[in-house]
Amino acid sequence: MRKAIAELHSLIDTHAKVMLAPNDWASVPDSKLGDFAVPCFKLSKAIGKKPQEVSVHLAEKINAGSGYTFIKEVIATGPYLNVKLNFSNYSKMLLEDIKNDSLGKSKLGSNKKIIVEYSSPNVAKEMALHHLRTTCIGHSLARILDNHGYDVTRINYLGDWGTTHGKLLMALEMFGEEARLKSDGVSYMLELYVRFNKEEKSNPELSQKAKDAFQRLESGDQELKRRWQLFRDISIEEFKKLYKRLGVDFDHYDGESFYEGKIDAVVDEITQKIGTRVSEGALVCDLPNQKIPALLKKDDGASLYLTRDIAAAEDRQKRFGFDECWYVVASQQKFHFDQLFSIVKLLEKPFASGLKHIPFGMLSFGSKTMKSREGNVIFLNDVLDEARDKAKAIIQEKNPTLEHIDQTAEQIGIGAILFSDLSQFRIKDVNFSWESALSFEGDTAPFIQYTHARCCSLYDRVVEHSKQCKAGGDISELLENEHVQDLLRQWGIYEKYCDRALDAQDPSQIAHSMIDVAKSFNRLYHNVRFLDEKEKNKADLLIELTKGTKWVLARGLYLLGIEAPERM
Repeated sequence: MRKAIAELHSLIDTHAKVMLAPNDWASVPDSKLGDFAVPCFKLSKAIGKKPQEVSVHLAEKINAGSGYTFIKEVIATGPYLNVKLNFSNYSKMLLEDIKNDSLGKSKLGSNKKIIVEYSSPNVAKEMALHHLRTTCIGHSLARILDNHGYDVTRINYLGDWGTTHGKLLMALEMFGEEARLKSDGVSYMLELYVRFNKEEKSNPELSQKAKDAFQRLESGDQELKRRWQLFRDISIEEFKKLYKRLGVDFDHYDGESFYEGKIDAVVDEITQKIGTRVSEGALVCDLPNQKIPALLKKDDGASLYLTRDIAAAEDRQKRFGFDECWYVVASQQKFHFDQLFSIVKLLEKPFASGLKHIPFGMLSFGSKTMKSREGNVIFLNDVLDEARDKAKAIIQEKNPTLEHIDQTAEQIGIGAILFSDLSQFRIKDVNFSWESALSFEGDTAPFIQYTHARCCSLYDRVVEHSKQCKAGGDISELLENEHVQDLLRQWGIYEKYCDRALDAQDPSQIAHSMIDVAKSFNRLYHNVRFLDEKEKNKADLLIELTKGTKWVLARGLYLLGIEAPERM
């Protein structure tokens, strides 16, 4: 669609002397009115005429010309200039882009480096359901950036430093067994943590012991450092197993602990350039236009997230030379990032303008809370297992002879979970529901995956059928078919969704496009008899439509981090 839009924009520039932006166009609700439209409101302001007058003027000028590649006709429709495509040339362009693996891609990010920080679970805790959003949104955004030519660095910034670890160190010392820690891993760490918190309620002195343990760790106690490193290493190995199930990967597993030795330098610089003061024993920094000061150090001298994040940002600039650094973190942390960005700007760091918080809404599970200190938590692995098992039961009912049923069930079940999240605009709160997440009908991943599998199966049959068709044949009639045109139109609109996903940092744009493409292909499948076309040119076009849809669906699902099974 980009090339057709560019042609129209060039014609508008010729006749109105106004160059529109690439995304200055809109879909048309009824294909009888056109294939896409350009609103004339922006043109109206630039030219000084009413939008309706502008659309009539441009329609007359453009229709009087000839030799256009993709534009067949333009129609003045109120304040809109509606466009009808030349589907002969348009289809060739789309098919060529798919053949070249370039549809929806761009080089917008060439020579630009972006860091994406996402997932960021706490060491010594199993990943819970509420980690899903940051993980799948961040992973998808990284792929969307790749799709537009950016040099992307994926960072998992682990919560591996703080009083929590003092509690865990004390729990291991008081009633833990290192042998069980090595054999049972994170689940045993959670068991120790929950027990410590229960003991702490009846014995408040344990709180101080945990603080003391963490302070000794900060001071370099070698035995505590060894145990802490054990917690971290075991946790990362278990995280990686879960990430493998999700198809998620990272370039670096950094942690808050990496920056502990740099905190004093950060605080000194803030003191010199901005100023600090002591409030109730804690070290704080007053910021312009903010009533609440930034807390830099606790009253016991322990460091905090904010100072570590400042050190991390500077370190990342030195290591990677980023143009932008995206923090895919829940919207509840907005105040934290406002303070972080404000301090970095006041420190006059050259990378300050490149820091960006990508917030998302919260994930809830009905009325259940998820507090790991009480042991009341829904583990993400358990959710994925349940999704896989439910998917397997459906497959066994509908296609019991399917090969690789376990692998396919895993792809479908996890795809359903991911899509239920990513199909929502990221800033919205999401209430997790088994019923909606695992539905295999409607606007879901299983529906899209099934359409992809249908394309794979149909492609083989249409290829074989084409061998029996007579040579030649006129495809113009087939290109005039409303269902063929709608499918081609949706392929082109997929490009727009790719651009919007980048502009809005929102994977749901891709999810919506996949639904539209899948629905369009299924309408074509039910209204055009693929194996009845007897002329080779027509059969070959149907082959290309099937192959192209398979590519678009697989590519879109890939951008969402979802697998595309070839058989279901």
